[in-house]
Amino acid sequence: MRFLKTINRNKNNLFRKIKKAALLCLIRTIRTRDAFAPVNARKILILRLDDKIGDMVVTTGTAFKLAEKGYRVSVLTGPVCGQLLHNCDYFDQVIQYKNRMSLDLLHAQKFDVVIDFDDVQDYERLKLAWLMRRSNHVGFNKNLPGIYNASIRYLDAEKHITERHKRVLALFDIHETPFHYQLGRCVKEQNRVKNALRITDSDIVVSVNPFSGATDKDFSEEQVISLIYFIHSINPEIKVVVIGQSNKVRSFSAHGALIVSESTINTAVEIVRISDAVVSTDTSIVHIANALNRPLVALYNKRKLKDTSLIGYKTWAPNYPQGNQIVVENDYISHCSINTIFPAVETAIRAASMLKLS
Repeated sequence: MRFLKTINRNKNNLFRKIKKAALLCLIRTIRTRDAFAPVNARKILILRLDDKIGDMVVTTGTAFKLAEKGYRVSVLTGPVCGQLLHNCDYFDQVIQYKNRMSLDLLHAQKFDVVIDFDDVQDYERLKLAWLMRRSNHVGFNKNLPGIYNASIRYLDAEKHITERHKRVLALFDIHETPFHYQLGRCVKEQNRVKNALRITDSDIVVSVNPFSGATDKDFSEEQVISLIYFIHSINPEIKVVVIGQSNKVRSFSAHGALIVSESTINTAVEIVRISDAVVSTDTSIVHIANALNRPLVALYNKRKLKDTSLIGYKTWAPNYPQGNQIVVENDYISHCSINTIFPAVETAIRAASMLKLS
C-alpha cells in the first residue's frame, strides 16, 4: 500500500511540473502589461498562501496602512492565519485558502490589485495569477511581465523583512510613516488564559516558546527544564508559562511550568500579551511579541531561508527596542548552551520586577 502511495504521489508531482511548465509558456506569450498605476484601485487582495504566522504578523502592518488610506484589503490565507486575523477588523475579508480550491468566486470579486510577497513561483500561484490576470499584480523577483506589471527586484540579505513591505507601500504612495504590526484582541481567549493561569496584577509572567516550525530552531527538553529552573531560582513566585500545543509541552508542568490546554494561535497571542518577558526561538512568537511590544529574549541560529537563501537572523530579527536578539554559532539551537541566554533573561525579569514595584 505504501509503495502504491509513493507511485501516486510521484505521478501527481510530475503532472504538476508539466502543468506548471505549460502555464509558464502560456503566460510568457502574453504581451507586457501597462505600468502599474493604482490611482483607481480600491480592492486589494494579499496572498499569504503558506499559512505562516510570522509572515502574516508582518503583513498586518502593510494591510493596516493600506486600509488607513481607504483601500478595501482582503487576504487569502490558511486556517491558522485566519484564526490570528479573526479580530483584525481593518481587513475587508479573510478568505481561507485551500490547496486546489476553486478560484471562480475569488475571480468574480474583481480585485483591482493582487499582492504576492513571496519569491516562490509554484503552480498554484501561477494558476491564480493567470485566472485573475485582469487585476494588477504586484510580485517580488518574478520575471513575468505579462502578469506582474509591478515586479519588484529585491533581495537584500542585510535588510529586515519590513523593508520588503515598505517597497509595496511605496507603490501606493505611502512613504516614511511608522510601520507597526497590528494584531486584534480576542477577549474570550484572553479571559480563558487569565482564568487558566489564575493571573493577578502582582504576578510576574514569563512565557517560553520552545518549539518552532523547524527542528534546527527548537529547544531541547533539557534546555527548557533548565530555563524553568533558572527563572524560578531568581524568584520562585514567577509564573512560567510554556507556549505550544498541549501534547508537546504538557510534560513541562511536572517541572513547575504552567500550560494552557487546547491552545490555538490566539492562545499564544494572549499569553504573550500578559507576559512581562517572553523567551522564544520561533520567529512567529518573536513578531507577535513585537506587535504587542513585550520584552523579549530571542535565540537565533545562522540558518539561511529556504526559498531565498537570505540570512534568517537578519531578515527576521525582532527589530524593536524591547527585542533582545542572541545569535549562536551552532547549527542546531538544541546543541548550544542554554546558559547563553540566562543573563538576558535575568535582566528582563529584574526590569519587570522593578516596574511592578513602581
